[in-house]
Amino acid sequence: VTMKKIDFHLHVPKEDPTFEKYLRIMDRGRVTAALVHGVPGPGRDNAEVLRVVKAHPDRLFGSVHADLRRPVRESIALVRRYAEEGFRCVKLFPNLGFDPNAERLEPFWAAVEKLGLMCLSHCGWLANTGAFAGKRIESLLATPMYFEVPARRHPKINFIFAHFGGGWSYLETVTLLSRLPNCYADTCPGWGKWVFAERMPGVASLDFRK
Repeated sequence: VTMKKIDFHLHVPKEDPTFEKYLRIMDRGRVTAALVHGVPGPGRDNAEVLRVVKAHPDRLFGSVHADLRRPVRESIALVRRYAEEGFRCVKLFPNLGFDPNAERLEPFWAAVEKLGLMCLSHCGWLANTGAFAGKRIESLLATPMYFEVPARRHPKINFIFAHFGGGWSYLETVTLLSRLPNCYADTCPGWGKWVFAERMPGVASLDFRK
């Protein structure tokens, strides 16, 4: 069986906003499709993601960024609107100052599950640059165990922890991946490659075929 290659963690490149260059790179690497995530700020936000996925609907798929500091009803409406546009995922940055485990977010997670979306969260360190310049950043909130409650309650949501859960918290990733079938991790550059390059304890025990 031939497995399809999918680039699971992309943002709109400032130097290639039309994705024409990146699509050629995908072709050379035989990458079938890519998931493009919104981030705060102009040029890479949800509207820009919608623009590029509409331009390349057979190769690019959208992920809506939601800031869960906002009222829950507002976040649900945002996610529902982009799901109706064909988006497949919700992108989060808990570093901005919210706890994904918080009970007040239960209606949000119920809506995400009903819409059939997955969730990819940034994990670990987040620099005060670009759209995050001047903002209060709290990296401790951006670790996998802050998703334990929604992952237990909503088994139909696939949770993906970016950068293998973010450096110091990689053992939280190992714990959740080995116990909950709806938890996954990506291995994008940074900490995602570090855990393998350094052969960190616990990683070899995981079954990545699930």
